This record gives sequence, structure tokens and C-alpha cells, in this order.
Amino acid sequence: MNLLFSTILICSLLNGALADSFNFEHIGESPENSDVSTSEEVGYSIKFTNNWTQENHPFRYPTFDPHWSRFVYASHSSAYIMWQDGGTATKGIENVAEFGSIFALQGAIRGQQNAGNVLDDVVGNGIGTASQGATSIPGEHLCVDASHPYVSGISMIAPSPDWFTGVYNLPLSDESTMTWVRKIEVYVYAWDAGTEEGDDYRLNNAGTSPQGKISAFTAGDTVDAVFVSVNEDGSDIRVLPVGVLTFELQESSAKCMTSEPSGPTASPTMSPSKS
Repeated sequence: MNLLFSTILICSLLNGALADSFNFEHIGESPENSDVSTSEEVGYSIKFTNNWTQENHPFRYPTFDPHWSRFVYASHSSAYIMWQDGGTATKGIENVAEFGSIFALQGAIRGQQNAGNVLDDVVGNGIGTASQGATSIPGEHLCVDASHPYVSGISMIAPSPDWFTGVYNLPLSDESTMTWVRKIEVYVYAWDAGTEEGDDYRLNNAGTSPQGKISAFTAGDTVDAVFVSVNEDGSDIRVLPVGVLTFELQESSAKCMTSEPSGPTASPTMSPSKS
């Protein structure tokens, strides 16, 4: 049995159903709690670890240049929605999912910061070759406070029509104890932005009209579908996660303790193009 497949099966039995329809799935003992009060503004380190490989997702896996675009993460209140299951992709989400371009999304985040709904954002590097275990780690911590305890993030699965992964509205605090979690580690899955046609990894397809809804890839009754895997005896068909997101508390983060979080990370201006 595929090692990732067997690990997911065990974690699913331990943790029950997937949270929010494939939004995320806790791994092992995650989340680990701390005694740090949510009255303190703290930071979190973030690491994305790739699981999107030909072994895990064999159907029509791209043979040329499988990679990830840059990752965008934001800490926010419940008033902000970066993206969600069944929602309509904004221009910012569409540009990430189709082109790997983060600029429109950063502009939207800047507006939400001005409105008080977003506290901070960070950008993680893209992954040039999507090999098993390859990582993306932002160069700075993501700041959170009691009014902005949630994190959402996104990156393009490239090449693809409009597919991405990430997480939305993941709480970094324990409401019952009013403390920050020490560590959260979750599996994340593949999503369709509902903006471009296509059932394989080819680019530059016709736009979806009318625009569809954001939806997770799910397993049907065949292995002949993207992101679907099967164990060796064929008894269990399912969609495997494309990565792992790990958030670790940095309670002494100099950025979050001594200065106001900055606006969206500056990037050189360029026109959107397929990532």
C-alpha cells in the first residue's frame, strides 16, 4: 500500500470526517495547545510540504514542469473570506489559480487591511520542482491577534487550468481556553476555482461561462481522474492530499511583538501569465 495512502487512512480513522469538505484534515495529535493567552499578539512560522507527485496522483500527472506558484497567507477576522468551498472566485483567486499571479489578491488583501479585517500577510516562495517533500517557507512570521485568529492561504497547482491548494478560515486559537495553539499540521487538498474549463493539466482552456463555484476534487468510482489514487488491492479509491501545511507558534516573534504588521509584501509589477 502507498505509504501516504495508508497514513491518510489511519489519520482519517483517528480524526473522523474531513473538516469543511476537504478544507483540511488534522494530522496525528494536531492541534497541539499552548498556555499562551490570545491576549498576546504572536507570530506563526508556516511550512508547506509537497505531496503532489506522480506516485500519489498518477492519472495524467504532468511530465513537464510540475511546480507550485508562490504561496499567499493572510491572518484575518471572521469578516474576511479569501476563498471557500462553494464560493465564487474573486479576480485575485482566479489569477492565482489560472496564472500563479498574486498581485490582484495582494491588492484585495491591502483593502481588507485598511478595513480592519486582515491583520497581516506573508508570501512563501514557489516550488520549482514538485518533488516529494519539497517545501515552501515564508521569510517572515505571520502575525495574529485575538481579533484576527484565522489564517487562509493559496497557491496554484501548476500547470493546470485553474486548480489550487490552500486552506481557509483555519483557527490558530483554542476558543475554549482562549490560548494560541502550539502547532497545527494539516493535510490540504486540490481545488477547482470554477473559472476555466479542463479535466487535465493542459493550460489556456476556454473560460467557464457562467462562472462556476469553487469545489474540491472528490473520488468517484474510477481511478481515471486527476488527484485520485487507489490502494494496491483496489479496495479503496480516494483523493489524496497534495500537501501538508504546518503552523508553529513563535511567541517571541520580533516582527509581531515590536512593530505593526506591514502591508502586502512588495513584488515587482508584471502582467499575469501562466505560471
